[in-house]
Amino acid sequence: MAIVILAFLLWYLARHWQQLQGLLRLTPNELLLLYTLFFLQTCFSAAVSRSLLSALDTKTNLWDMILLQNASILLNYVPMKFGTLFRANYLKHHYGLRYSYFATFFLYLMFWTTAAASVMGIVIVFAVYGWASYENKILAAVFMGALIFSMVVLFFPLPAPTGSGQLRTTLRNFIAGRQSVAKNRKVLSVCTGLLGVNFLLQALRMGIIYHSMGQHIKPWGCLILGALGFVTLLIGITPGALGIRELVLGSAAIVLDVSPEAGLLAAMIDRAIMLSFSLVLGGISAAWLWRKSPEDFRKQPNESALSEGACGR
Repeated sequence: MAIVILAFLLWYLARHWQQLQGLLRLTPNELLLLYTLFFLQTCFSAAVSRSLLSALDTKTNLWDMILLQNASILLNYVPMKFGTLFRANYLKHHYGLRYSYFATFFLYLMFWTTAAASVMGIVIVFAVYGWASYENKILAAVFMGALIFSMVVLFFPLPAPTGSGQLRTTLRNFIAGRQSVAKNRKVLSVCTGLLGVNFLLQALRMGIIYHSMGQHIKPWGCLILGALGFVTLLIGITPGALGIRELVLGSAAIVLDVSPEAGLLAAMIDRAIMLSFSLVLGGISAAWLWRKSPEDFRKQPNESALSEGACGR
């Protein structure tokens, strides 16, 4: 699916290449700044992970989390999202986080990020752009739908199953971990603050790319694009949301009075930055972790492991 979408997007850009080729004017200094900003994003994302894990009584090393974050980004481009399985293995083997509690951690990592980005997007759309136009209404509806869905997944009460058995034990562990994070307002507040910085870094990246193309959009527009970039994690049905993210960001450019062609080109440039960064630093991080613990790349979560010891994490 990712290949089909990317092929279509590249074909679309090729059809409009004459009007777009003059927009590719990134300087070496701008490229360096873009890579630096993306690295900072991975550091803040690692800090978010570390904070969420603390709510599950799991203390982690920040440098370990940065390496794990970069390695996971790269490995998630592998089919079946191997980066997620690798992260689960690593946290289990090195920090004792059971797979059922990893499910809780991953759930909050994805949906709390989506919720925070959606709130920011809704506020900006209504406060700055208004919702009179058809495009703005669609954009606001996307953010609102993502927010409602995220809140239901994170906070809708679930009954804990009783009795014995592997599946029931796993579900009890998952629900207990979910409740632990939901009640920890301090952790959620810290995560929200860290995510806010990440949104600003993403917006700054998009602003630099658009500025290099001669498309001077307002800072609020960059924040809209940054929020959308994170919301696409929710619909990341392709590895790393490959193709989906570019399609969404390119379409959203219409709200910012930018042509879809220019918006798509900016999104493709941003993807190229992400991919090249992941191949280099993600590859280095994965190699570092592989030398440290090769078995993490071989073992995968299994059903028996999910139900290990209902008495503790």
